[in-house]
Amino acid sequence: MKSVDVVSKAWTDTYEEIAAKAQLVRDVLEQRNVRLRSGSALSQLLSQADKLSLAWAEQVKPDDRVVWEAAFVNRLADAVTNLPDEPGIQEALKRMAGSVMQPDDRNTSQGKDALWELVLLSDLKSRGLAAKAAEPDILVDFGMGDYPIACKKIWSESGVEKRVSHAAKQLAPFNNGGVIALNLDDLVPVGKAVSVPTKELAKAVLTKFNLDFIERHRDVLQDAVMSGKCDGFFISTTAFAVLAEEETSAYLATQGSLWHLGDSSPESCERFLAFGHTQGM
Repeated sequence: MKSVDVVSKAWTDTYEEIAAKAQLVRDVLEQRNVRLRSGSALSQLLSQADKLSLAWAEQVKPDDRVVWEAAFVNRLADAVTNLPDEPGIQEALKRMAGSVMQPDDRNTSQGKDALWELVLLSDLKSRGLAAKAAEPDILVDFGMGDYPIACKKIWSESGVEKRVSHAAKQLAPFNNGGVIALNLDDLVPVGKAVSVPTKELAKAVLTKFNLDFIERHRDVLQDAVMSGKCDGFFISTTAFAVLAEEETSAYLATQGSLWHLGDSSPESCERFLAFGHTQGM
């Protein structure tokens, strides 16, 4: 098992650039004929980037919520704008435009589900891999043909088994195994930032968060692998961090962990390890 960085780029852009990227998201939606209603949850979220940019220009301290949500806007914008011509994401964009997207809203959201798919797809493509939005959620080719990934947001500790079961059903039509990619962002306590001195320590906190989740639900994960329902799991958590010793204290940290069983079938291990290499394992 190894933890790897996946997407942790929230503040490598200036606040003005984040506002510009928020506008690019609006442009992409318009070009794809996806209606973004004024006052919708996504519209309100994107406007936080504009508020942060204005506060910075006027040298006014922004509200903490503005900073927090603008960091997530940057993540969302990177995913959407990296996939402007991706043919398979139209439905995902519609789900995002019509759903709750605020990071501290813990209601289940088809839009957040869709965003997790786009974030992972964008990351795979940025690594130079041939990946596309297709059933089950993503297909990626790293030299073994189209390899399926089923993406699931985890909304509660009590719902893990059901979400894994749904993902396994998505993978069932594929004969070459596949990965279940679980996103734990909505298990992070609302309004709680990771307060540590450095980026590396923030990532270490999230690594422990992922590994603790794996231990709590080991029976469910293990059963899915041993019964041949998947080759393994990719676990990812993103959280806002405040870094005391970094030049820029506000930071959006993401940490991913790969997990499988070494005593699963040789074919399953081979596929999962090949996938792991794409993630730097």
